[in-house]
Amino acid sequence: MRKIYAGFLAALMVTGLALSGCGNVQIDGADSKNTTSNTSSSEGTQVAAVKSNVKEPYADDVKIAFVPNVIGDSVAAAWGDGMEKELSIFENVTFQRFDGKASAETQVQILSDLVNQHYDAIILQATDAAALAASVEQAEAAGIPVITLNMDASTPHAALVAMVDYEAGALVAKNIAASIGETGKVVIIQATPGASRGEILEAGFRDEMAKHPDVEIIDAQTGEWLTEKANVVMNDFLTKYDKIDAVFCHNDAMAEGASQAAEAAGRLGEMVIWGADGESKALEYIEKGKMAGTIYTNCYDQGATAARLAMYFIGSEADTSSFTKTPIVKMAPVVVTSDTVGSIGSDIRW
Repeated sequence: MRKIYAGFLAALMVTGLALSGCGNVQIDGADSKNTTSNTSSSEGTQVAAVKSNVKEPYADDVKIAFVPNVIGDSVAAAWGDGMEKELSIFENVTFQRFDGKASAETQVQILSDLVNQHYDAIILQATDAAALAASVEQAEAAGIPVITLNMDASTPHAALVAMVDYEAGALVAKNIAASIGETGKVVIIQATPGASRGEILEAGFRDEMAKHPDVEIIDAQTGEWLTEKANVVMNDFLTKYDKIDAVFCHNDAMAEGASQAAEAAGRLGEMVIWGADGESKALEYIEKGKMAGTIYTNCYDQGATAARLAMYFIGSEADTSSFTKTPIVKMAPVVVTSDTVGSIGSDIRW
């Protein structure tokens, strides 16, 4: 039986993404668990376990599921559209979206159903990294590769395709510090607690901001990824603090809510507001001077990348349930401000 090397898998991922033109900036390979049937190469590269349920992904009947945090979210919609376009050329592939309803419990039930229905791959935006870990393990043990998008599960799985997170947070902090003259007061509107992307974004933001000692982070509250909730949080900040120089939101939807609240209070001109997705509405806010900036990612391309990886793993002999480390594909970030927003054309806005 053919031996599948984890390093070779990573190389295939690099090659495939390069050929497809995806803007990846980093790919980390996967390690695999030792088994009695596996040996190590002369270079010390561990051999991945080999699975038995290999399909021909371009000929056999294939079912792929996409389970986002919320199906109506603009990021999830763009991801899904990118997947659907990528997979639509294959008549043998059935692609279906499922609404996670911003609930870990709902996603757990959906994944259980997908395993029982013998789906061939699952693309997941995990609402809660820890809460979804057992479900991801169940799917992987059943031979179903799980590819996560942005919001990871805290257990090894086939792959994570992510916007840059730590780096994005650091980029936002650097731009905020520069724009407020290296001194001022900052508030943060956070993701849902337990969401890995939000936690890592904020770690990058705080680590970079620590290099700017005269910029003070005075408060942080969760906006649960939602515009309406962020509006409520921002109104609370505006009531509590006479001076706010900058606002960092873990996503653009919350930045839009913060902007709306600040504008309604007549204080929008006092502060800069940043998001971290690059959705089309946020780009319009930047063009209108209602937001200072965001970190743009081509989400159509990100979704298509996840679909390509799903097809690869379905047809691969590599047993992803044996991985001890999740391979990570990071999409290229673009810092968008009023000076650069015009470079994001209508064909790649989502």
